[in-house]
Amino acid sequence: MSLAYFAKNAATAQRMRARLERSGFTPNGNKLWTPIEDDFCRLLYFDQFALRKLLPHRTHRAIQARCRKLGLGKRYQRWGPMERQKLRRMYPESTREDICAAFPNIDWVNIQAVARYYGYRRKNKPYKITGIVANDQARIRCYEIGWIMRDLDEESGTGRYFQTRGHRSKYPNFKAINRAVVALGGYLEARWSDE
Repeated sequence: MSLAYFAKNAATAQRMRARLERSGFTPNGNKLWTPIEDDFCRLLYFDQFALRKLLPHRTHRAIQARCRKLGLGKRYQRWGPMERQKLRRMYPESTREDICAAFPNIDWVNIQAVARYYGYRRKNKPYKITGIVANDQARIRCYEIGWIMRDLDEESGTGRYFQTRGHRSKYPNFKAINRAVVALGGYLEARWSDE
């Protein structure tokens, strides 16, 4: 490519800018922002309702974008490779407070959105403790091997016991718990204290 090519493009851009200023409209037909509208944005940025009433021909998104361009409001966080790597390392197991401390100027909701975008997932929480030792051990074993309660019900043939009532400790069904332990490759055992 020669310099004439770049000079021709620069001249075309200059002509387009002059044409936009003359007509007051973009090639798409949108009206250009005037200095008065910019002043309205600077004065009434925190009152979006009043700003929309003063600028009825502008959409809410257009007003927000113009305010950001003028330096008002929240700036978008650019996630570079180092920040993404840090988030990928911390997101699965670190607490929410630690992650927010590592990224101090970013809200938790925005951190979650970025993690979803890049496919980072939080590690699942362990199942609740019921107070019944055999049931708790079966639930811990399910968590270790990556089963959900539906898998346990299907493998042990207990209907929907562990999906619906298995976490309640008031009326345990030891027959269902025994079938689940056997399906997990274990066995129930009674131990007596010698006193």
